[in-house]
Amino acid sequence: LLRIRVPNLTCYAIQLTPSGSSIISAWSDGKVRAFYPETGKLKFTIPDAHADGVTALSTCNDDDLGSSWRLVSGGKDGRVRVWKITPSHQTMIHSMKEHRGIVNSVVCNNDGTRAVSGAADGSFIVWDLAKGVRLNAMFEPTVFQHVLFHPDESQYLTCGSNHKIGYWDAYDGAAIRVVEGGAAEMTCLDIQPEGNLFVSGSADKLVKLWSYDDGITIGIGKGHSGTVNKVAISLPQNREQGIGFFNNVTDVKQRT
Repeated sequence: LLRIRVPNLTCYAIQLTPSGSSIISAWSDGKVRAFYPETGKLKFTIPDAHADGVTALSTCNDDDLGSSWRLVSGGKDGRVRVWKITPSHQTMIHSMKEHRGIVNSVVCNNDGTRAVSGAADGSFIVWDLAKGVRLNAMFEPTVFQHVLFHPDESQYLTCGSNHKIGYWDAYDGAAIRVVEGGAAEMTCLDIQPEGNLFVSGSADKLVKLWSYDDGITIGIGKGHSGTVNKVAISLPQNREQGIGFFNNVTDVKQRT
């Protein structure tokens, strides 16, 4: 339907605004670019968002059709930054430097008051977005590839290079459970809005559907020829139809 190209650059992350009015993207030249989804034309650019490249993005669930909204970015420089976006300009609100490695994932909670980021240095950090300060930090001997809030925000879900999926308590940051994710690096996660099911992708080319409470695999999707870099659960139009969430998993193949 639409292909957007920026020559000689790599796109590391992509995010739709809540209204679907903008495609936000993170690029290897250190810029954040926003495009119109109808035409693919450039909407705005944040130059020098991060030195050496922008690697992670998350909107803050604000009304992006209003006068202003916020965006959180992570970069190869280990920084997490909060941006205020208006129709006329983009302004950095906070710049937080705690990670010592590439920020591979950042995601905001439902009301946009907190964000959690995971990095290659084996740390994932919870941030207060209003004050721009760290609330908590957790460490694991792994390269964190993806972090998520559970929908009720009582726990965090993580995955990384140690092939494992971790459950963490949001109150004190304690590890609750660790399950074996697969035979290779775990790369991506997404969770059902009700929090009962989640999906994972990995370097072993598999997409798996999991029971959150039981921590067991209940479905496996095969067919990719390379690392699965992104998974997402789509919402059925009518939940009473009983559509299987495993059939609604969308994944992105690694280009070879």
